[in-house]
Amino acid sequence: MLAKIWILFFAALFANGDLCAQIMNARISDPSLNSPEEVTIAINPKNPLQIAAGSNLNYLYTSYDGGLSWNSTTGSSQYGFWGDPCVMYDDSGILYYEHLSGVPNSPDWLERIVVQHSTDAGVTFDSGAQIGYYPPTMQDKSWLGLDRSPTKSKGTIFTSWNEDDFYGSRQPSDSSRIFFSESTDQGQTWSDRVRVDSWGGDCIDSSNTVEGAVTASGKDGAVNIVWSGHNKIYFNRSTDGGKTFGKDKPIADQPNGWDIFIPGIFRVNGFPMIVSDLNKTSPYYGRLIVMWTDTRRGVADIYSIYSADNGSTWSNPIRVNSDSAKNHHFFPSITIDPVTSNIYIVSYDRRNYLDSETDVYLARSTDGGASFEDRRISQSAFSPDAKIFFGDYIHVAALNGKVYPIWMRMDTKSLSVWTAIVTDTGPWSRDEPQAEDTIPTSTQLLVTGGMSQPGIAFTLPGSQHVLIEMFDLLGRKIATLIDGFYGSGEFRLGIPQSVANAAYIVRMTTNDGVLMAKLGVAR
Repeated sequence: MLAKIWILFFAALFANGDLCAQIMNARISDPSLNSPEEVTIAINPKNPLQIAAGSNLNYLYTSYDGGLSWNSTTGSSQYGFWGDPCVMYDDSGILYYEHLSGVPNSPDWLERIVVQHSTDAGVTFDSGAQIGYYPPTMQDKSWLGLDRSPTKSKGTIFTSWNEDDFYGSRQPSDSSRIFFSESTDQGQTWSDRVRVDSWGGDCIDSSNTVEGAVTASGKDGAVNIVWSGHNKIYFNRSTDGGKTFGKDKPIADQPNGWDIFIPGIFRVNGFPMIVSDLNKTSPYYGRLIVMWTDTRRGVADIYSIYSADNGSTWSNPIRVNSDSAKNHHFFPSITIDPVTSNIYIVSYDRRNYLDSETDVYLARSTDGGASFEDRRISQSAFSPDAKIFFGDYIHVAALNGKVYPIWMRMDTKSLSVWTAIVTDTGPWSRDEPQAEDTIPTSTQLLVTGGMSQPGIAFTLPGSQHVLIEMFDLLGRKIATLIDGFYGSGEFRLGIPQSVANAAYIVRMTTNDGVLMAKLGVAR
């Protein structure tokens, strides 16, 4: 496995109102890689300059300079590789790479879960330990967790996943279940699996399948697990180190289920994730925070709840994405900085567009999940293709004010893996930019892209309501493009493909008045 260095940086000055500060985007994946997706990232707490990332099916990316440059290798295991990667560092500096394994194009293609560990920051790995092997059932969507509680169980490694009698089966006799296992010897051996859920689901790999299990320890060392199924977010808890679990309970509705349709994306799930605040100096010490996606507004939005009493009661859901646009926000992933207790959620976001153009946003909470503020962190938008599999998740890691979101983007029908190196050092407000931010001094409306790829750009000096409408030359209204509140900065959107070739008048109404521009469409 020869390492190849691939570095591509963009020190981009964003013109978006949610983030005008300079953020560096770095390409992680080599252009020669074959459509890497389902990305994961981790920071070594023993040496924060060491960062590891992974993607399907068996790619490993390592950086030893804080994300400025990356090495790319492929992994191997005595059990084989079959995707769903998850990387994690423990507090001693050991790196874990979890993945599925099996035999492609055979009935056993999801036969087990494998965890490999590295003591040299990803240079070498052991051959791996297997988890959940129970033929002929199939294991899927596992995710690692670490016990950082100030108890005797500190350092325990967790994993949770769903088992299917037969993946994709529509037979009523086939069902799915949630399981848990742990390791107390740094991944060398794993406990017998323990069932977590109470009543299971189907095997279709849709909203009535129980899936998306993620684990976090509580301050008392308890094991807390969440997952989706039957249009609910479920929670269960073990107080004996994962040996037994109580009866699961729904803690939030997930209207329309976790299987979500997003134009331009092969498939999208709204699985939950859970984190816990285990920083003893935090005012929110011990709080559990759960995040997921659902479509209760008719579009995909990100929601969050928290519990301050070990999961007995939960707050009302709040919407994490701050915009009022009826556009999609999807594939969120959450982390908590163990030093600052700030919570971060990365997601794909289409608030600035009316087509499938997609940005990446980062949300932050400094009050234990009670509220969030968000910003665009991607240097430019991209347009995915539903014919090309985009994977099922992106990810984010944070340590002591350094935040590393990781995502896939598509350019010229090819997927690539990216990160943004975010330094969180102080106030983070939509309307109070940092010193290096650029603030527009006036409201403007511009036509962009030419007649073959028409678009609109508008700038705002402050937060206000924006209404943008299109009219034909006889004054008849053709479409409403924007109707919502936006912060200061520049915003861009394309013209929907459904708009016929012709000349139009675009009218923008804001608190500052009305602006108009002539726009031609000739695609």
